[in-house]
Amino acid sequence: MIVGWFDEFDRPFVECSVSIPRLRVRGTVEFLFDTGAETTSLHERDADGMGIPFAQLGLRTWSGGVGGISSYFLEPAFLLFNDGDQARIYDIDLRIAEPNQGNRLLPSLLGRDVINRWAVQYDATSRRLSCLALTADHTISF
Repeated sequence: MIVGWFDEFDRPFVECSVSIPRLRVRGTVEFLFDTGAETTSLHERDADGMGIPFAQLGLRTWSGGVGGISSYFLEPAFLLFNDGDQARIYDIDLRIAEPNQGNRLLPSLLGRDVINRWAVQYDATSRRLSCLALTADHTISF
């Protein structure tokens, strides 16, 4: 079971290891569990923490949301989630937000490109979030 938590503002989060092979960077990211996001995105605070070399980013895309249209860079990435005695690995096109004043403090978002592969128990009143990985691109047993 992949277990999440709720922060002091009652927002749901899950943690995973992110690896971006082309950039040779990796790190641990706490993603906001966002069923309204189609795709998973890394925002400035976490990108800085991972040491993302923005000068090496190239393929740009645009995404629209509640805050309007934003610019993102696309990078193939691996997301590794701890699932008890296994690791569930997802091979995705990660969106890395182009830093600006509007997204500086935003959390990174785990989107439906991953969430839709899970059975989810979401109970905000009890502050519980648990996810059963139904599919993964790779599974590693410990």
